[in-house]
Amino acid sequence: MSDAKITVHWLNNSRAQRILWLLEELGLEYDIKKYSRDKKTMLAPAELRGIHPLGKSPVVTIEENGKTITLAESGAICEFLIERYGKGKLSLPADGDAQARADYLYFLHYAEGSIMLPLMFSIVFAQQPKQAPWLARPIVSVIASQTMSIFVRPRLKENFGFLEKHLEGKEFFAGGTLTGADIMLSFPVEGLQPALGYEDYPNLKAWFERMSERPAYKRAIEKGGVNRLGAFTE
Repeated sequence: MSDAKITVHWLNNSRAQRILWLLEELGLEYDIKKYSRDKKTMLAPAELRGIHPLGKSPVVTIEENGKTITLAESGAICEFLIERYGKGKLSLPADGDAQARADYLYFLHYAEGSIMLPLMFSIVFAQQPKQAPWLARPIVSVIASQTMSIFVRPRLKENFGFLEKHLEGKEFFAGGTLTGADIMLSFPVEGLQPALGYEDYPNLKAWFERMSERPAYKRAIEKGGVNRLGAFTE
């Protein structure tokens, strides 16, 4: 399986960056095909639909044994790469400590489940006034602002408060070691800065700074690029 050819279809300011970090931590060779968002709409380019019908990123294509696999969804990509090529790295065994394994699976999926909904809403309601016809912008701005205050920010605070408490006295999210759960959570925790700021979340801030100092993380940044998630809410 080590002769597999992996290509990451990478989009700027997206969840694709953590897939590069994952591959660097696993020590796997890969190629990158880069795509750029539309500067006005912030959407992915139409050419990504030629790789996957939904036109989202990340997507990986894997050529192995004469066949090509196309796989989307960050969590699925993470699990597949770890299970197939990880050789025990970045995961916790099913027959090991039950709580550590449970934490690993929970946070691996939580990163694209519970916490991403309010983060996505924060982006949607930040963009909504900008995309609205100019005559409607004052009304749309009021509605977006009230929705953020009543619904979105409380959910963001609830979720990041939960993560902050979980990290008390811990270096990693599961099992005392780096796992795919940490890699998956890097994107939402990175999104905390433009969404709420790190002031009330010192554990999350320290965790993200530690992750950012890892050699594999730095190599991924050099090959991909720094996410500017504030671009969605500015």
